[in-house]
Amino acid sequence: MIQHSGITKPALQPDDLAMLTTVLEGWCQEKSCVIASPAAEHIARELVSWFECGIRDKHKLAGLMRHVHLDPEDLLITPDVPLGATAYENAERPECHDE
Repeated sequence: MIQHSGITKPALQPDDLAMLTTVLEGWCQEKSCVIASPAAEHIARELVSWFECGIRDKHKLAGLMRHVHLDPEDLLITPDVPLGATAYENAERPECHDE
């Protein structure tokens, strides 16, 4: 069990993690996105959040991901990126491509 801010959540099981990884990999392939990109990390956090809220169907999770708005300004800044710039803006190549 993981406890954070007084909330206890069961740990993800290996089968759960495998399913979430498969869903994330599908999104990354659809978006031509590197799985280690800030956008994919953001989506991964959303996936885990939805899973913890009770959405356990991989098709429903995949559908929800298609409706997530990714604003580069909201993505995490990596330590090697200058202050005030996002990792997305400073990438040598685009991290994801919407089609």
